[in-house]
Amino acid sequence: MKDRPKKTGFTLVEVLVATAIMVTIVSMVYGSYFATSKSTQAYNAKMDCLHEARKAITQMARQIRGSYAGAVDTLPQPAGTMHQKVNAIPENTTNYFEGNQDNPSGEILHLITSNAISPGQNSPQGLFDVIYRLDKRAGTLFLSQTRFVGVSKEAAQRKSWHQLAKGISSLNLGFFDGRQWQNTWDFKENKKLPCAIRIKIDCEGRNHHQYHYETIAHICCGKNDRSTPSDLLVSISR
Repeated sequence: MKDRPKKTGFTLVEVLVATAIMVTIVSMVYGSYFATSKSTQAYNAKMDCLHEARKAITQMARQIRGSYAGAVDTLPQPAGTMHQKVNAIPENTTNYFEGNQDNPSGEILHLITSNAISPGQNSPQGLFDVIYRLDKRAGTLFLSQTRFVGVSKEAAQRKSWHQLAKGISSLNLGFFDGRQWQNTWDFKENKKLPCAIRIKIDCEGRNHHQYHYETIAHICCGKNDRSTPSDLLVSISR
């Protein structure tokens, strides 16, 4: 009697076990890929914010450090007084430095500086009339830079705005007068430049997380009788 040929193949139990193993492996691979992809997206969003905020803070701080104020007339007190000479600023004097983050026009900072922002390697020499404008609705910081010819804001009609940074949720400025921080600054009113400016920037990344950056820029040419608090390094937080 001839032996019947043995049937080869998988039983239903073997097929189910193999399928379960394959599903488990695919799930683990997909889960790992999804976690890695999400982490990469969060990292890229954070780096984009870091790039935009650092660019804005670095360039603003650089121009602030080079802030310039022209000579102020020194007028004596009336005869018979024992007071020393005091500084008086004529009405037609250029307003070398203005800061107001609540300006309706969005122009949060206006200054005369010796530090120009140039796309090339070599920055142009001279003095420059610089205005920073924040479009809060679009979250974009703009810069207008023209050569200073002796009268500030004469070039208002020929402003050329350049995008400096985007993705900015808020930008707050503080002005240190040597004793305390102020929210606004007017050169004609204070009769001097501030000692330092504190810059705080909040950015929203593509992952909708908020990042905070902060630094303090000292004005190099300011003649101040009090020291400014220690510098704050650029800080990053979620």
